[in-house]
Amino acid sequence: MLLFEMANDPRERLFVPLSTEPFVWFKEGRKKWELRKYGRQYTEKHVHPGRPVELRCGYGARNNALWGTIVAVKKTRGLKEFFSLVPFASVIPKARTQPEAERIVREILRLSSDDSETLIGFEVELYRDRDFT
Repeated sequence: MLLFEMANDPRERLFVPLSTEPFVWFKEGRKKWELRKYGRQYTEKHVHPGRPVELRCGYGARNNALWGTIVAVKKTRGLKEFFSLVPFASVIPKARTQPEAERIVREILRLSSDDSETLIGFEVELYRDRDFT
């Protein structure tokens, strides 16, 4: 199966719905990493290097999707460990400091303050030269 076919096959790609701001950050090239709570479709079974990914603003129109490939994955226990491996600005570009990025992520993911939850983050390399919609 060609990469183009894999990217357009809903059974092969990882679908990642995003709110407007993170979607725009990816589109502008300012955001490289997506961070999620570990579980369900966000485990090593589904999130691994080489897998096509579809980033979409919400669950809306498919014609507004960004396509790419997962190029790196980090599984950590808490935000502090994750941000010791991945620069905070590549996850939350508007944050000026790591504590600010941690606060924003805690709000978005509804994380506890004890930093004990397992997280999985993945770096996405977007297809810039082709339209996969």
